Amino acid sequence: MHTWKYKTTNDFFEYLDFHDCVVEKTIVEKGTVIIDFEFVYVSPDHHLNPYGVAKSTDRCRLTFNEVTDSNCIIHFGDGTENQVLITDLEEMEFLQFNQKPLDSYIIFEMFGTDWRTHQFCSIQIKAISFTLEWNNFTEDAWYVKKQK
Repeated sequence: MHTWKYKTTNDFFEYLDFHDCVVEKTIVEKGTVIIDFEFVYVSPDHHLNPYGVAKSTDRCRLTFNEVTDSNCIIHFGDGTENQVLITDLEEMEFLQFNQKPLDSYIIFEMFGTDWRTHQFCSIQIKAISFTLEWNNFTEDAWYVKKQK
């Protein structure tokens, strides 16, 4: 069992940025979906970020808790769609990630590009919450303006 130094939840969603983050591995277990990323960006306003700028993390794990439904779709340029297993979208690069409350659950919507097919794809997960874990902050996020 891997132990992580930092842990946050979707309660701090607005301080996390998944844009350009690439899925390394996806694990589906009963009631849980786990997505491993190479990194994620953490805002300077997040209480765990001790730096004055947005930072990248090292490898991280996003765990969706008490999942009741998940689906994954590859969208083709001709308007057709193909439903696939969520584990088929390893190497998906996130473009957008949203969360919307629905009764006592949250609908998490992730949109991106599948690196293997180069097609637009989407993941939708209905869960109670998520936990994001990582060990270190690395370099400044790509969008941080460099001092001259």
